Amino acid sequence: MIYNQQEYDMVRRQTMQIEAEKRALLRYTLIVAGLLLAASLAALGWVYQRYSSGERRVETAQQRASALEAELTRMRVELREKTTILEKIAAERAKADQTINMLVPKVLNKSAADAEVAELAHAIFQLPGHSVTLPSIPPDNILRRYRLRKDDRPYSYILVAGLVDGKWVLYSNLVKNRED
Repeated sequence: MIYNQQEYDMVRRQTMQIEAEKRALLRYTLIVAGLLLAASLAALGWVYQRYSSGERRVETAQQRASALEAELTRMRVELREKTTILEKIAAERAKADQTINMLVPKVLNKSAADAEVAELAHAIFQLPGHSVTLPSIPPDNILRRYRLRKDDRPYSYILVAGLVDGKWVLYSNLVKNRED
């Protein structure tokens, strides 16, 4: 079979058209692949940035957590110390209240010995405000200086009475708490 020039030209145009379509498809595929590569690089950069900032946040959070744990431990120790002190103060307060409740009626009846009045003065001084409210006027003979030895330390108190807002209040003033 013999082909004429027109058929050759037609086959050549078809081949060129097919090659042009192939090149266009390859160009389109290359553009899409390039865009996908650029997008994946941008996404990868964003993920890495998030990852590195997340690592910094984790490190910062771990440092902060360790600092807070150290502070918590210190606060627990302080709390234990303060609780011990408060329990000691509460025990002393309960003992002082018991002494006061037992000795105030004796003092008001004038049947208390000087040692008991000295104990009362010491117990009153242990209270906040160093005073106690009395149900009636205290006798004059207790309003003087009392000496007491507690834990091998000498204390000296002066009892003073006063009328405050219509109620009698007995004050205990510490004059001396060591030997001269």
